[in-house]
Amino acid sequence: MLIAVEGIDGSGKTTISSYIAELLRQKGYKVKVFKEPGDSEYGKKIKNSEERLSPEEELELFLKDREIDVKKNILPALQKGYVVVMDRYYLSNIAYQSARGIDAKLIREKNEKIAPKPDLTILLDVEPEIALKRIRGRSRLTPFEKLGYLRKVRKYFLENMGETTVVVDASKPLEKVKEEVKKIIDSKLKQNLD
Repeated sequence: MLIAVEGIDGSGKTTISSYIAELLRQKGYKVKVFKEPGDSEYGKKIKNSEERLSPEEELELFLKDREIDVKKNILPALQKGYVVVMDRYYLSNIAYQSARGIDAKLIREKNEKIAPKPDLTILLDVEPEIALKRIRGRSRLTPFEKLGYLRKVRKYFLENMGETTVVVDASKPLEKVKEEVKKIIDSKLKQNLD
């Protein structure tokens, strides 16, 4: 099973990805968590760029990084019977790059040629103002973390959800978010067993 955890910066993806992995391990599943962008040369270029690259160049780097992640990490783990939890996946690519003017359908098509579709996507939805307050506590803001841009990105996340996407209100306290996520995971596991 492939589970993607998505949302704007500061929505709680890393915390919730770890929580899902912990939940699944307690139930006896083997779990691998992967974070995108990854550690390929392309992922590093995205993470280390001080200025935003052109939308086209950014998209190209994300696609190359994801292709490596799929071949090196995601597919091998799925083939070995692991549940794979993605801390960001291609819905992020669709939201962030379509907010810069690239056609969302085109981004989805390019991604779905190289990457397996998630069995479940949890979209942690939060107002950008709340997300930025959380991020400011962490470190300096990246070029991706500007209020106006995050508002657009959030809109594109909500407009481009797939049929396996479940939206969770991530502005709630963490324990409430975890309760909701646990219900979603339990329901998905039950469906898979039926």
